[in-house]
Amino acid sequence: MDSHVLLHLLASHRQQFPQTIQVVHVNHQLQSPSSRWAEHCQQTVEKLQLPFHCLKVTVVNSHETGMESAARTARYQAIAQLVGPEGKLLTGQHRQDQAETVMLQLLRGAGVRGLGAMKAVSQWQKMTIIRPLLTISHSALLDYARRHQLLWIEDPSNLDSGINRNFLRHQIWPSLQHRWPSLDQTLARAADNLQESQLLLDELAAGDLQLIAADHTTGSVSIRQLVTLSQPRQRNVLRYFMLSLAMMLPSRKVLQRILEEVCLAAADAQPEVIWHHYVARRYQDRLYLALVTPSMITATSILLHDQQPLQLDLQRKLVWQAQTGQGLRADLFEAGIELRYRQGGEKIQLLGKTHHQSLKKLLQQWQVPSWQRDSIPLLFVKDELVAVVGYGYAESARTEADQTGWLPLIEPAEQGYFD
Repeated sequence: MDSHVLLHLLASHRQQFPQTIQVVHVNHQLQSPSSRWAEHCQQTVEKLQLPFHCLKVTVVNSHETGMESAARTARYQAIAQLVGPEGKLLTGQHRQDQAETVMLQLLRGAGVRGLGAMKAVSQWQKMTIIRPLLTISHSALLDYARRHQLLWIEDPSNLDSGINRNFLRHQIWPSLQHRWPSLDQTLARAADNLQESQLLLDELAAGDLQLIAADHTTGSVSIRQLVTLSQPRQRNVLRYFMLSLAMMLPSRKVLQRILEEVCLAAADAQPEVIWHHYVARRYQDRLYLALVTPSMITATSILLHDQQPLQLDLQRKLVWQAQTGQGLRADLFEAGIELRYRQGGEKIQLLGKTHHQSLKKLLQQWQVPSWQRDSIPLLFVKDELVAVVGYGYAESARTEADQTGWLPLIEPAEQGYFD
């Protein structure tokens, strides 16, 4: 109903929008009548004379995050591919949805960020998500739907009280609303207050990131600097840093384990703490946070003839930065630059050096953690190592001072977690 009201509102005011409104329905393929729902949506949109897209998705990892969360992830990943990085997605969540989310987060023991519930404007990867109905009551939307004689489909799973949100909505909410008639408005106001508090915590964390020498390329921070902060600030800045790396946040218990078992471990220890698909490790004075899923690295090499970004694995991509007088010469791409990984015995004559050095010794000098060394991309031209991506390149491949060269860099791959 709420989505249909939003669609009708937008279609009724389409002349106010500089771009064409497009409508998307996602078929999660979780229930037998889902194909009929897609047909209903298509017929409704055709009557409004708007472009319609039906996307089929497969919901995975529901046993890890829960069906609602897994379905949401699948849905937004599919829509983000359709909409693109500059697109805006409008969704129909309303004030009672917001209030229910606050209560569910409270029952999960969430912190300030979780209790702030949904934002009116948020991000999924680079897609902007806008919730224009978030301050509107359910009853007002229902009145609108009836007044305009809208026809909508009720998902039968919304009656399943085995789902936490439905149990709250059907078993608990009526009693609470009878006692406190403005319950949804009050809880939504509490969410606004908590979002404001979270903004202040984020401002503090942004400053603390500088203090702990955070490095987004390696996903690491200085342990020595981190432990000078109070424990609440340590937890706050690590959560902020993890979100900036598009990681799912660990529980408070796991976060405390990272601080105690990893950060405070002996210098020669190799502790690890794993949560979801992520791992926290230490190397010398730095805490490293990384994805722990199987790598896409293979024994086969890749031949590069241009400067297009290249996805290396689930967490990283190779990008090229144009620089005058720096980086690899442009003509090297004509014959092809081969991307490989360390096999052992590699040597390179770095820019400004007069002799070749062992890659193994260079990695030790650069203090690269042992678990990262085999995943560093190496670039070759006719079997000559010309670049260790992110660390240095060869004298033989350098660009002249008045020419444009290309610096190979590693950037985080985009993942889909809300800001």
